[in-house]
Amino acid sequence: MVLTQPLQSCLNINGIGLTTSLLNCVLYALIVLGQAAAMELLKRPVSVTLQDTIRQFQAKPGLSTPGNVTKLTDDGLFQGQIVWTKFTWPAVLGGEEVYIWGSFNDWTKGVRLHKAGRDRDAVLILPLQPGTYEFKFVVDKVWTPAPHEPTVTNAEGHLNNYRVIAPTVSFSIKAPRADNVFVVGDWDSWQYSLVLKKDPATGTFTAKAHLPPGQYSYSFLVDGTLSTDPAQAVHPNEEYGEVHRTWSFEPNLFRIFYCTGWDEAVLQYRRVEWQRLSLVNAPSRGNSLGVWKMATIVPTDPSESLEFTLNNGAGGDKLKEDRPGSAPLYVCPFPGSFKLAKGMLRPFPRGAESRIMLVSDIDGTMIGDMSCPDAFSSSHRFAEYWENSASLAGSLLVYNTGRSLGQFVDLMKKCDGKLAIPDVVITAVGTKVWHLDETCGRCAASGLKWIEDLMAHFNDEATLCVLDDGSEHRHRIALTADVRVLEYVMGRLMEGFQREKLEVRIITSGNGSHRYIDCVPVSAGKEKALQYVRKHFGVPEHLCVAAGDSGNDILMLEGDHPAIVVGNAQPELLQWLVRQQQSGKVIYADACYADGILEGLARHSLY
Repeated sequence: MVLTQPLQSCLNINGIGLTTSLLNCVLYALIVLGQAAAMELLKRPVSVTLQDTIRQFQAKPGLSTPGNVTKLTDDGLFQGQIVWTKFTWPAVLGGEEVYIWGSFNDWTKGVRLHKAGRDRDAVLILPLQPGTYEFKFVVDKVWTPAPHEPTVTNAEGHLNNYRVIAPTVSFSIKAPRADNVFVVGDWDSWQYSLVLKKDPATGTFTAKAHLPPGQYSYSFLVDGTLSTDPAQAVHPNEEYGEVHRTWSFEPNLFRIFYCTGWDEAVLQYRRVEWQRLSLVNAPSRGNSLGVWKMATIVPTDPSESLEFTLNNGAGGDKLKEDRPGSAPLYVCPFPGSFKLAKGMLRPFPRGAESRIMLVSDIDGTMIGDMSCPDAFSSSHRFAEYWENSASLAGSLLVYNTGRSLGQFVDLMKKCDGKLAIPDVVITAVGTKVWHLDETCGRCAASGLKWIEDLMAHFNDEATLCVLDDGSEHRHRIALTADVRVLEYVMGRLMEGFQREKLEVRIITSGNGSHRYIDCVPVSAGKEKALQYVRKHFGVPEHLCVAAGDSGNDILMLEGDHPAIVVGNAQPELLQWLVRQQQSGKVIYADACYADGILEGLARHSLY
């Protein structure tokens, strides 16, 4: 049987067996048992490589940790239960040296993630007890939350990633004569082994892991020999011969979303005894009633119910409590996702589902005709839905517009809070991406003098008008042209680009007597920018949906992801839509503007 080099290098080092098995034990000691236990393990004969690895777990000087103020686990409830948990820093995000810090060891030291190759993801698997953890990455000595992981803002104002650790997959093999059994799999490209615990009475080795949803292949290492379990089904694998397969699903948890005007909210819930848990700010910008806060609790068994009350965390006369009017306690009858607002507890299945990424055009799609008094009526309804539903599940809103950033800011000022605040703005027809204070421009030509020659041909601005000559966005040229001269203008543009030896995409949109003309590099455009953002946040293609109303949206609507054409779509987009296969990938909504987006999300089962 052929083994990959990383797996070969793990076998029979200094007579210990798997290097990664000892590494996992030391990790467990460092994180769960403390420094003293780790040092005891290090007294054993190990290779230099392992010692170098252990030194990487020491605290880095000069770094102040973001910390957390939430209670993370139920003391003693899960004592002795270990769940192997995978953390990843995707290669697409860059970075040479990646560490993870977190509440799993009280932010006392960073643990380095490992890469199998320069262009591979950085991966680490840690043994953790079930519970909720906050963490953050240090990438090339810079603190940063991972965009592909959920985030919370804790009571100290720190933006951290968080994850609820609960078993999502189990492994077992009966090997009564074996001393050590490990499991390796494709969840980390067969790089690291997970330790299985032996039950002396039955001779069965077991382990639990928390892995992202999906199907995985794996094999066992029984006393250093790669093996499969005769009692389980096997499947062929080109590299490892026969392997087992398993599915990992989202764990079933108690998720409580609470809308409140309190600065702090504390959940008090009853299990063996009363427990106290500080809520963190949910990834929503709130509503007129206040902000959304959230708490997540790992159930002890699938049939457990949860009784709780809430308070503002104050003492004495300043204490305020939230209890149901007709009963002493709120009750979640089983694990699941629930909303609590204005004294009403209701089921909220969306809160337990995977986040989506909605990429929407603005003018004519998210908002109506700006000359009409109700231009923002549908966008206001959308904003209410988004902040009180989709964003609570961590979903991402991206505006993909032909506007410049300045024009977008002006629009936000005019809308008076009736336009949902996005996580990312893509401007100038897919040539710039704006996220918080970060920008990511696309390379393109600028200063093309031939556009001046084209302008000289027309002396009437009503016939041809340059909206952006590249001075504001050097990656784009934007014009409007009368339909009577549109064909001539398009021809002159193509001649100019060919003369300059530029590969440019020309996009037309609009209706009536004039058309918008956008000229962008072939390496840019709304779909290219959409894919850049999607990969940055780690959103699967089938959970990314695009929405548009005009011809300059066609490129992003015809991508390999769900799409929505709103009911007020312009003629050139409808002509394109008629030519598409009616496979359900592109939904043509009956409703207009943002109401059409909501209809499309519902019909795509992403509402």
